[in-house]
Amino acid sequence: MPRLPHPPKFYERLHEATHRRDTGLYLAPGRKLVLEATQSLSLEAFHAILVSEESFCAQLPQALTDRTFVVPEWQLARISKQDTPDMALAVLYLPPSLEAPSYPPAVLAESLQDPGNLGTLLRTLEWLGHTTLWLSAGSVDPFHPRAVRASMGSIFRLQVYRVDAWPDVLMKYAGRCVVAQEGGCLPEQISWSTYDSLYLGSEAHGPQKAPPDWPRVWVPPAPTSRADSLNVTIAAALLLYVQRGFRAGMLRTSLPG
Repeated sequence: MPRLPHPPKFYERLHEATHRRDTGLYLAPGRKLVLEATQSLSLEAFHAILVSEESFCAQLPQALTDRTFVVPEWQLARISKQDTPDMALAVLYLPPSLEAPSYPPAVLAESLQDPGNLGTLLRTLEWLGHTTLWLSAGSVDPFHPRAVRASMGSIFRLQVYRVDAWPDVLMKYAGRCVVAQEGGCLPEQISWSTYDSLYLGSEAHGPQKAPPDWPRVWVPPAPTSRADSLNVTIAAALLLYVQRGFRAGMLRTSLPG
């Protein structure tokens, strides 16, 4: 097997957002993610695949042989920052930056901070049939290794846009958006057929920048519940599932008339 194109420390630093931006590379750790990447991305998206067991190479496309490198397990652990690395890790090129489209459907997320929550949100969106996520400036990098891992491969197939001029984009937004916020109306009180987008706030502070004239909706707790709150991913999953149910005619609104 050939030697790595760069020293291991180079790849270890891809846990840093600045190094990802400077190099145009990111990590996808674990066998499942590596195989998902080979099925979802073009060969040009691969910088390198690192494996700790040569037997795993038989599961990879032959066209990636010259970009596959066998490394010691301890080295894979250092690069992935996992105590028990899962045999393989892909080093991928970041997709080109694209300008966010002006028209939905989309999910808009403000100031999400937890990479695990963001990755799980991406996985949830794909499960429910959505293809696009907008992230405000100040949100965690969607290509953080923990976000990539939590997405279980959805990051390879969804369009994720980071929007710097968030207030300007919201002002010009061509869609019809409902905001997930505690104290809003109940899901069955929304005419979901007239809304094509969902706005999510940060885990800690909620939707602080959403336009005030956009309607608010929330999932109330059960009468016996003592849980503090739902995290952003679970709240989004419940609301988007309800939205899909209304659109498919499986649920009915309780609006007058």
